[in-house]
Amino acid sequence: MIPVVLTIAGSDSSAGAGIQADLKAIAANGGYGASVITAITAQNTRAVTRAAPLDLDLVRAQLDAVFDDLPVAAVKMGMLASAAIVGTVASALREHGPPPCVLDPVMVSKTGFVILEPDAVAAMVQELVPLVALVTPNVHEAEVLTGIRVGSLAEAEGAGRRLLEAGAAAVLVKGGHLERGPATDVLVTPRRTRFFRGERLPVRHTHGSGCTYSAAIATQLAHGHSLEEAIVRAKAYITEAIRAGLPIGRGIGPTDHFFYLRRPGACDAWMSRAGWRQDGVGRPPLGRLHVITDVTLQTRFSHAELARLAANGGADVVQLREKRALPTRALVEAATAVSQALEDTETTLVVDDRADVAVAVGARALHLGRDDLDPATARRLLGPGALIGGTANDLDEAIRVAAAEVDYLGVGPVFGTSSKADPAPPLGLDGLRAIVRAVPKPVVAVGGIEVDHVEAVLDAGAHGLAVLSAVVCQDEPERATRAFRQAVDAWLGAKAA
Repeated sequence: MIPVVLTIAGSDSSAGAGIQADLKAIAANGGYGASVITAITAQNTRAVTRAAPLDLDLVRAQLDAVFDDLPVAAVKMGMLASAAIVGTVASALREHGPPPCVLDPVMVSKTGFVILEPDAVAAMVQELVPLVALVTPNVHEAEVLTGIRVGSLAEAEGAGRRLLEAGAAAVLVKGGHLERGPATDVLVTPRRTRFFRGERLPVRHTHGSGCTYSAAIATQLAHGHSLEEAIVRAKAYITEAIRAGLPIGRGIGPTDHFFYLRRPGACDAWMSRAGWRQDGVGRPPLGRLHVITDVTLQTRFSHAELARLAANGGADVVQLREKRALPTRALVEAATAVSQALEDTETTLVVDDRADVAVAVGARALHLGRDDLDPATARRLLGPGALIGGTANDLDEAIRVAAAEVDYLGVGPVFGTSSKADPAPPLGLDGLRAIVRAVPKPVVAVGGIEVDHVEAVLDAGAHGLAVLSAVVCQDEPERATRAFRQAVDAWLGAKAA
C-alpha cells in the first residue's frame, strides 16, 4: 500500500514551491500526496506579488476531511501564514493524533516576500514545535526562531538545542545558506548531533528546494524509515533534484522533482539506489547498523545493559540473542528488560528465534534461524506489520530463504567468527556480492565484521551489517557501537554526495 502523506502549506501559482512542490516530491518519493491549503500566493520565478490566508473554517474543514477518511502516515507543514492558522492546525493535529509530522517553518520567500506574520513565529514555537517529529529551519529561520546568530555548524547546533529546549523532538538546521564549506545539515536530537555533509552545487535554479526536502523527509518517514535514514534518503533526492534544476521562467527556476525520468534507463537505477519502493508500510525500519546482544561471550553486561549502550552509540537495531536453554518465562523477562531499555529511543528491538517471546513483549520484529518457526506462521502471530528476517549461510540457502515470507536476510558469516561453536565457512566479500545479486530482498551482513570492514561490506551491496563480538566483547560497548555508526554514516554521506 502506498503511504499517504499530507502536506499543509500555501499554494504557489508557479508550482515551484509550496503545495505543488510538496505533492510532486511526495509522489517522486513513492507516496500519495493529500493537501490542506492554508494560503493562496501569486508568484512566479521572480517574485511573490501577493498572498492571502484562507478562512480558518475552511482550513479546519480541509484538515477534518483528510483525517476522517485517509490513513495519513506522515504530515509535512510549510507556509502557515498567521498565528490563527498555526493554532487551527495545532488543534487539529492534537485532536486527530497523526503519525510523524515534519515542520518546515517557512517565513520568507527566496525573493524576500514575508509569508509568515511576525506574531505567528511565537505561536509556531509554542504550539507546533512540541507536536512534531522534526523541525527543518534553514539558517535564517533558525535565527528567527531562537534569537541565535547562525554562521557556523557549531552555532547551528546551538540553535537546534535551543529548539529542543522549546519542546522539539529533533531539529535539522539546513546548511545551504552557510557562507562557506559544503552544504552540511545539522541534526540535533536529545541523544546526539549528526552532520549530513552534501555538495554545494553551483546552480541557480533552486526554487522550492526547502519545501521539497522536508516533503521528501516526511515521505521517507511514512515508508517506515528511521529519522536519520529518512534524512539521508531525502538529502540524496534533493541534491539530484537541485542538480537538475529547470531553467523555467526568467528568475530562479524550480528544482526538477522527477529528474530520474529524464534519461532512458535512469528511473529504475535511481529508485533502486534510493529505496523508494518499500513493501510493508508501517513495519519497523530495517536500519543499517544492528548490534546483537549476548551474555555468554561476556558476563559484565546484561542484555538490557548492552541494548542501552548500543542505542546510545547509535545502533538502529538491537537483536536479542539468547542461545541458552532458559525457561520461556526467563526469556520473556530478558526481552521485557531490553524493550524497556529501548523506550524513548529510535532503536528497534528484534527478537532472535522465538516468535512467542516477541508476541509476549509486543516486539514487532523477529529474526528466524533455519530450525525456527516458518516465516508465514511467524507473521500470522506477530501481524502483517511485523519485520521478519531469515538466516542464510550460502547462496543456495539465501535463494531458498528469500522465496519465503521474510523481509530481509541475515547473511554470513562474511568473515571468520568465534561467536559460534561450529560456524559455517566464511563467505568473503565475493560470496556476499553473489548473494546480494541473486536475491531481491535486503541483505544484512553478519559474522566477523570489524569497523575496518564497514565500507567494503556496504560497497558489496549489503543493506546493513550486524555486529556481535566487535561490540559486546569490548570494554566500552557504547564507544564501539559509535565507531561503527560513524563508519556507516561516512559511507552513507559519501553515497549521498
